[in-house]
Amino acid sequence: MNARNLRKYALILGMGVSTAALSTHGAFAANSDGSIAGVVSSESNAALAGATITVLNEENGFRRSVTAGSDGQFRFARLPVGTYKVTVSKDGFERAVYEEVRVTIGGTTDLNVAMSAGDMAMEEIIVSAGSMRGIDMTSTESSLNITAAALEDLPIVRSADAVALLAPGVVQGPAFGGISFGGSSVGENSIFVNGLNVSDVETGVGFSDVPFAMFKEFQVKTGGYSVEFGRTTGGVVNAVLKSGTNEFHGGGEVFWEPNALRGSANDFYNRDGDKTIYRSDDVENNFKANIHLSGPIIKDKVFFYALFQPRINNGEYYNNTGTSFSDYKDNSSFWGGKVDWFITDNHSIEGFIFSDEYKEVTDRFQSGTYAETATSERGGTNWALTYTGQFTDNLTAKVLYGQNKRNSNDYTNISTECNRVYDDREGVDTNIGCTTQFRNDNRINSRDALRVDVEWQVSDHLLRFGFDHEKRTTFMERASVGPEMANFTIYDTQPGDSVNDVSVPDGVYAYVLARQEIRGGTFDANTSAAYLEDVWTVNDEVTATLGVRWDRFDSKDAEGNSFIKVSNMFSPRLGVAWDIGGEGRMKLYANAGRYYFPIANGLAAREGGGTVDTRTYYALQGLLENETSSGLTNITPQLGQQIGQVVQFGSGEGRDDKKFVVDQDLEASRQDEFILGFEMQMNDQWDFGVRGIYREFRDAIEDMRIDVDVAGCGNISKWVFGNVGRELTIDHECDNGNVQTVTVDLGEAQAFGYDLDGDGNPDPIGSDRPIRKYRALEFVANRHWDDTWMTRLSYTLSKSTGNYEGGVNSDTGNDIPGWTESGDDVMFINSNYGVMANDHRHQFKAYGAYAITPELTMGANFSLISGAPINARAYGNPFNSQTRKEGNYLCVANCIDPGDGTWTSQDREFEYIKRGQYGTTPWQVRLDLSFDYTTDINGYEFYAGLDIFNVLNTQKAFRVYEIITDGFNGPNEDFLAVRSAAQPRSVRLNVGFKF
Repeated sequence: MNARNLRKYALILGMGVSTAALSTHGAFAANSDGSIAGVVSSESNAALAGATITVLNEENGFRRSVTAGSDGQFRFARLPVGTYKVTVSKDGFERAVYEEVRVTIGGTTDLNVAMSAGDMAMEEIIVSAGSMRGIDMTSTESSLNITAAALEDLPIVRSADAVALLAPGVVQGPAFGGISFGGSSVGENSIFVNGLNVSDVETGVGFSDVPFAMFKEFQVKTGGYSVEFGRTTGGVVNAVLKSGTNEFHGGGEVFWEPNALRGSANDFYNRDGDKTIYRSDDVENNFKANIHLSGPIIKDKVFFYALFQPRINNGEYYNNTGTSFSDYKDNSSFWGGKVDWFITDNHSIEGFIFSDEYKEVTDRFQSGTYAETATSERGGTNWALTYTGQFTDNLTAKVLYGQNKRNSNDYTNISTECNRVYDDREGVDTNIGCTTQFRNDNRINSRDALRVDVEWQVSDHLLRFGFDHEKRTTFMERASVGPEMANFTIYDTQPGDSVNDVSVPDGVYAYVLARQEIRGGTFDANTSAAYLEDVWTVNDEVTATLGVRWDRFDSKDAEGNSFIKVSNMFSPRLGVAWDIGGEGRMKLYANAGRYYFPIANGLAAREGGGTVDTRTYYALQGLLENETSSGLTNITPQLGQQIGQVVQFGSGEGRDDKKFVVDQDLEASRQDEFILGFEMQMNDQWDFGVRGIYREFRDAIEDMRIDVDVAGCGNISKWVFGNVGRELTIDHECDNGNVQTVTVDLGEAQAFGYDLDGDGNPDPIGSDRPIRKYRALEFVANRHWDDTWMTRLSYTLSKSTGNYEGGVNSDTGNDIPGWTESGDDVMFINSNYGVMANDHRHQFKAYGAYAITPELTMGANFSLISGAPINARAYGNPFNSQTRKEGNYLCVANCIDPGDGTWTSQDREFEYIKRGQYGTTPWQVRLDLSFDYTTDINGYEFYAGLDIFNVLNTQKAFRVYEIITDGFNGPNEDFLAVRSAAQPRSVRLNVGFKF
């Protein structure tokens, strides 16, 4: 080996050691791009100031150059996700060229360069950076990055939430679908597409989605993320869309999930042998196609990417008794596109637009006869424009403006002439009205978003700062169906039982709950934030990330007046990472931070005026029938005497002075998080990590019913909005007619209960504060792809406890943040402490791919997750007369009023039911497999795939009925019966081509 080649060989080895390979730093970059940073030095480790570093994306000609500073440091901020060629040059030194340098979403790729003396015009050293591996030595964030290309080798549902489920500590929501991150509810997450937040603004559950064919890369943040991210106490999913290049590319593919290849679906029954789930005769066929084209509009300058996805989905499903079935179809289409314009090397604009609208039409049949047609319309048009500019080598800014829209429109063709009447009595359990539609519902949820993000490198400090503003709007127009504009539910009862907090009169053996709901109006919420972060390179081994975020939100009522407003929410976050030994192979890190959760629009849309929602209980006297203009038989319950008081939510008009009903010193929900972790690169292929996580969620803004006495003012009995279990400060017109600002400690008194101390007066009951605690240990092992196989293994041991799930309440099926039952009655939250509905103690996950041949790849996705707690509930409690809310007490003696005039409701004896006392649901085991074959024919890539979901056809229960009894008159026959279960085995076939 000659001297020149020996020097080259030594330099290549030196560069590999100095970088400890390429690593991605999640704390350093924004949510739709990435960065490259490093230090240029000589062979003697002296900093080389003035070196020129140039990055080039050879696919689209994007180029940018910077000059190394006096300390040899350089940084490329806000680079589009992709693969780059990096060239480093300086007079008197050989040119160094790095190929296949990967920039990932939300990451900073380290590239430390040791240059050798020589003639750069004559000598050039080329290193394939793509062959290097390593772990991130500076980040304290917990995240998972995965490209869409890698996902093509895995058998997963083609949706962003399915990608999130690959990460440790992420599970499916127990009641509403969606995803739960680290003990948080499914309504506390943020989903971003190219920097635009597309999460639902009304409830926080759900988001606008894009076909996989349009995605380029995903990042799933499960904890410890930058102050750039807020308005979430759950997790963050970032997705980047594909872009065009200098070559035209296109193709088409079809996906088919035929019912004929589905496994046999199980039915499930209650203790009386009645079906609670009837799905053995269900039919489901899904077909969709992707047609995509991309390329240059102006070479090296302007590019486009476009996708069109037509869908044909149809099927049938039955009610639990099998007496009626529904035939549905969805023949809608998705369309979307993206344009990139590289104005100069340092300035660019990108824009995208997509529509995920769909329309599902369902024909419903009763006893084989057509009954009605229901239509559901969902989705909307989403778009954003983003400008990125590098003004100096050390200063970069990014500005985004966009709009997210999600429509929800449900109606039927006969809803004005038919009542919805559901007979829930034993032995009936079916709809007996001529419509099953609960309400006509038209809602439009939108978000107008503006954000500015700036990065400024100052010596060893990377300063990141910015602000963002979102105007969240909910338009609501909904009303109960039928000529009475009410829906009716019939229940069994008997004299002496308790209904609506009173005893059922003699002669009453069935009652009717009549609910009338009329809502309308436009409700805005303004949310603003600013942040400042310093990523400080303390020395060669230690990096500290110090940040603070400021948030405020202001929800408006139907008249545009401020309704619920919270300002000055400060979120400090601190992370420290230690590269043990400075060799880039072992890292110890810690992170502490606070996260705030603003109230979603759903509360204002239901309580901020324009709303009438009444629930009235009546004795049932009979059923009346009449023929409608369409020839249908309409059923109307014949209402007898009213049972208890009318329960009313909302108001028909806006509230002129919020000081009388809204706490004047509100605290937003917040979560404090602490993470301690260790990562180690075991060899060139394997790395391992372990982290401990503690999360504590506190405070909640809820609508609350209070009944308290205030000294010198009198009694206050009304619905208010404040923090459960904390002090409430409102204005009130006292008994003497004067308006006075009063403060009530709800922790001491929120409502009156029974006379438990024997002094002859009702005793006040104070409310506990909402709390949720999550503790977890996560173990992760990665085997990186080496052209043959890869795998990722994880195990999570966790426990989630508290008395408040968060933005939703899975126990009662309530998905409206701030409108849950936690403030309605003091005993609901006081007795509710224990394991949370989304607690899964053990989670084993494994996914991977193996190249059987260069053309044939097998993929697998496996999970084994322990069951959720069965949180049984019953009726009533020993402290007050509240019976409308399912609580954690079961009456075991003196339950029914004997009618002899000597009995009081305090004579009842109760047994406390602990959360999880009845065990857990079964463990969920799932194995999905895929096989993908690819070949080239005359320059075209043809491929075919087979995905088998739930290979083992396991159909264990996700949820069971948890209500022990609906009243004091006997057990609920559905208690512990299966309420939802895993879907049977299904098969997806696909074929396609690309050029």
